[in-house]
Amino acid sequence: METQLAAAPPHLSDDICAEILVRLPVKSVLRFRAVCKAWRDITTRPLFLAAHARRQPAKVVLYTYLSTRSAQHGYAVGIALDVLPVSGETAAGQRRRLIRYPRSVLLSSMDPLLLDSCNGVLLFRTDAAGIYFLCNPVTRQWAELPKLITDDDESYGLGRRRTANVREYAFYFHQQSGEYRLLCGRVTSAGRAWCILSTGAAEPRHVDTHAADDDDDLEPDAPSEATPVALHDSMHWPPRRPQDSSSSSTTTEMVAFDVHSEKFHLMAGPSTATRALMKLFVMHGLLVAANFGAKKHVDLWFLVDYGAAGRWERRHQVPMPWQSIPHYSLSLWSTAAACDDQGNIMLGSHCGLLVYNARKKTARAVRSVATPRNNVLVSRHVFRESLVEHPNFKRSSAADLPFIHFWC
Repeated sequence: METQLAAAPPHLSDDICAEILVRLPVKSVLRFRAVCKAWRDITTRPLFLAAHARRQPAKVVLYTYLSTRSAQHGYAVGIALDVLPVSGETAAGQRRRLIRYPRSVLLSSMDPLLLDSCNGVLLFRTDAAGIYFLCNPVTRQWAELPKLITDDDESYGLGRRRTANVREYAFYFHQQSGEYRLLCGRVTSAGRAWCILSTGAAEPRHVDTHAADDDDDLEPDAPSEATPVALHDSMHWPPRRPQDSSSSSTTTEMVAFDVHSEKFHLMAGPSTATRALMKLFVMHGLLVAANFGAKKHVDLWFLVDYGAAGRWERRHQVPMPWQSIPHYSLSLWSTAAACDDQGNIMLGSHCGLLVYNARKKTARAVRSVATPRNNVLVSRHVFRESLVEHPNFKRSSAADLPFIHFWC
């Protein structure tokens, strides 16, 4: 009796293969590149990489403190950056480790400090030399931004970083140029000066960020307290009370920065009777302000009419099973607010994390992630994995980034 052979599988076109592969997670795409040359060609095309990156869900970055070691005049710790899906899934493979690096309390330390995240790229600064470098933990590519030298470098020699009078305000991707850019403000004797550091430039570029009719004092809040969010080719800082407003005022305003004109402008914020302690994120193409100003709930305001006189709607009030943040806190440096395409919104801090589903109007606590017992701290950063490779980045080696240990 002859053995009957199975019919040959039908041939799939490159377009169909691409439609299937683009839906896979990053680790699967990397693995399937080794299956055959055709799949490798498909998954390395720029259009595929860009489409795949757009589909990646937002994840909240967690600091995991691994160990403590002695250091001269202080101590150092090993820090791992983990990412947690906004859905709160903590099963194997869901919570993922990106990189590990050391962090010292010494002001002269060359250890990196995480500043921000954008399109799958992490921004770090080394304190001692004031060097900024970018790192994609998935592709293991890295780049260094132009060095920012201040007028009074000599006065910031031993024991202090050379850019001590510089603050980083916005890290973003400039679509037209294909560059990652960092907007910095520097205090001078004449006031605040602004400059942009770009991956495609050899030197910092000074910019005039104020329109002719703008108030020269217009500037966003401290970057360590207010992370800006990109939408409609602008960076937006969380709404705040106007400086000249009374204590009973419910008005808020929002500073925005147009990445093309490179000018600041003001936009209307939501009206709120509580403290204006807000974080921004984008959901379904709308800017959302999560106000942590109340003790037992978080208000979610949606900007439904974008523009200078924009209209905000409070669509959800999320009850928190614990105090949303300590009531004495004046900043959100360790507070999460992010969403995914399934309607999940993750909110919380070291007090606890909660996942609210805006479609079902349900909430559940995620109690096993960030606790003092497991040495995990919630960060203010949101990360989206990306396989996109950039021309101004280099492939990393142990010699290039000796203090970064990749996990991906």
